[in-house]
Amino acid sequence: MKETLYGSARQSRSDTELDRHVEEIALSGFTVVENVLPKEALVDWRDRIDAAYSAQEAGLGKEFLSSIQDLDVCRAPLFHDRSFVDLASHPRVLELVKAFLGEWFILNLQNAIINRPGTAHHQSSWHRDLPYQNYVISRPLAISALFAIDEFSTVSGGTFLIPFSHKTEVLPSDTYIDKHRVVAEAPAGSVVVFDAMLFHRAGFNSGSFIRRAVNHVYTVPIMKQQYDFPSALRDHMPADPALARLLGFTSVVPQDDLAWRLARAKKLGVE
Repeated sequence: MKETLYGSARQSRSDTELDRHVEEIALSGFTVVENVLPKEALVDWRDRIDAAYSAQEAGLGKEFLSSIQDLDVCRAPLFHDRSFVDLASHPRVLELVKAFLGEWFILNLQNAIINRPGTAHHQSSWHRDLPYQNYVISRPLAISALFAIDEFSTVSGGTFLIPFSHKTEVLPSDTYIDKHRVVAEAPAGSVVVFDAMLFHRAGFNSGSFIRRAVNHVYTVPIMKQQYDFPSALRDHMPADPALARLLGFTSVVPQDDLAWRLARAKKLGVE
């Protein structure tokens, strides 16, 4: 039904699927985009996450990861398996990111989260994806995209969100949180896309299967990446200019004045 209004108020339009997702993120702080990954691909993604994390745990040891509160977090899996670049550059996600951040943004981080049954996860504390940054801003500086490799539900420990909390500088009271928090219900293969300033946390997995997810944070290029993707991937710089820009190859801080001028000359096509 078409809503009516009077006075000087205006109403936004939501004519396309993209419009609807953009509006939900802008107002409530998050949206769920379904059917992004085909069901037949999910088994392979689960295996890839488990393999990448097992390699990281074997390299450092479970005891060490536990001591730094980093168990069951697979950091930057694309370093171990280039297939994860496909998730980071998925076109349905990037079109949403572009709607908020414009044409030029970079991948700040990529982490896979493994939420095992009956085990509390470090990510179960309330946080923003720009931790320690607590302010209100008219336009987002960062957008997060959380790929649900397994189903997100209350039972599986799906992510809790506090709608509208990207519009406040402080975490709401316990009373408010208890009343207004929601679980991002998302079928496997979906992506939960949200303003990175939205308060959220992992739930407790009381189910019978592991819940895996791969989080991505995209930021305007003035923000420092959590991982130095250009240095780590310097021998594998993508030929695709758009992918190179996404990974930060065109946003590297020049070492000195000469490096800055040479980079500018290259940009301007000066020999």
